[in-house]
Amino acid sequence: MTERTRNWLLTGILAAALGAWIALGWAQRERFSLVQPGDVAPPFAAPALTGDTVRLEDLRGRVVLLNVWATWCAPCRWEMPALERLSAELAPQGLAVLAVSVDAPLGGVDALGNPGGDVRAFVAELGLTFTVLLDPRAQIQRRYGVTGLPTTFLIGRDGRVVRKVFGPARWDEPPHSADIRALLRS
Repeated sequence: MTERTRNWLLTGILAAALGAWIALGWAQRERFSLVQPGDVAPPFAAPALTGDTVRLEDLRGRVVLLNVWATWCAPCRWEMPALERLSAELAPQGLAVLAVSVDAPLGGVDALGNPGGDVRAFVAELGLTFTVLLDPRAQIQRRYGVTGLPTTFLIGRDGRVVRKVFGPARWDEPPHSADIRALLRS
């Protein structure tokens, strides 16, 4: 093989690799998008710990607090009592708290090698009464572009994301609780 042929072959391989990389990135943009305030919340359907299927579209007209978490996440554990207090206080006014567990099934491991958590035991231990969804394949996590836990999205009655918060928060205290109350009044 001549040097000229080798250079053309190498150029062709590099061009094909670049084209494949661009095409793959373009195809993946829908599956992993960074949802920001003002965006329409991506629709989803997920099984709840109770066995029911919860669809975001069924909650249109309500204010939704969507929290993505895992049992092995210490900051997630820290904020759960505040979410429970917030839900107990504001659910009667129309707030829907959805906690999306991205834990692998018990005995398994997730994509990052974290052990599967016993979500049911976690919920019982903390006395959580709000809706807990199971997303072991992290489909909701990818659709919302969640790159760290916990991440919480506040979704208005119109289905648009009002706020995105990365990290734990005291949801039952100002400024968060005041903002949620204002959304519930609107």
